[in-house]
Amino acid sequence: TSISVNLSARNLIDDRCLQTIGRLLSEYRIAPGSLDVEITETALMHDPEQVAERLDRIAALGVSISIDDYGTGYSSLGYLHRLPINALKIDRLFVTNMRSGEREAIIVRSTVALAHSLGLIVVAEGVEDADTQTLLQDMGCDQAQGFHLSRPLPADQLTRFITPAA
Repeated sequence: TSISVNLSARNLIDDRCLQTIGRLLSEYRIAPGSLDVEITETALMHDPEQVAERLDRIAALGVSISIDDYGTGYSSLGYLHRLPINALKIDRLFVTNMRSGEREAIIVRSTVALAHSLGLIVVAEGVEDADTQTLLQDMGCDQAQGFHLSRPLPADQLTRFITPAA
């Protein structure tokens, strides 16, 4: 089980970001591999060199890094091989429309293939029904998130959701 946290461009250029992540991992006794930080393509482009350096240092802690909302920003393939990312999260814009839009389905299928070729995990955002989930599984998508799987939950309900029944 892991937890994902979104980091903004402001977080990534803040010198305290790395120390805060390290402190919170220690304070809450979280295994670094159980934390996934999500960054948007826009955050990557804010200050690419500084962001790349900061992501390298976060990855060195053992924390996973995902590109959130993939396909809606600059979609530069240059960062896919240069940054220590573990996953691409395909934006809901493509996922929601892929059953009715041929182009969206092509983008999703191609993104899954590209990410897997690079050894990345693929997460589809915006999965709102079982048919979309099945189509994504057929495409080889690794993980999904959306209302079909669960609505957002308060922390106390989340614990029950992820803890196996006794």
